[in-house]
Amino acid sequence: MDVVQIKLHTLLRQSDVAFEEFKKYPNSPDSAKAYEIAKLALDAHIANMRISFEQRSK
Repeated sequence: MDVVQIKLHTLLRQSDVAFEEFKKYPNSPDSAKAYEIAKLALDAHIANMRISFEQRSK
């Protein structure tokens, strides 16, 4: 597995864990914030992967 795939797997796992915690405690500002941060990190990584792929396919 290359570094990009490992990072993706890690971010997916982190967002899954944060989401499960948020489901348990939906009124907790800490769990909401942790989920939002995990989601943003995953979204940013996916966006970077797309840009990289588009640049390589030109």
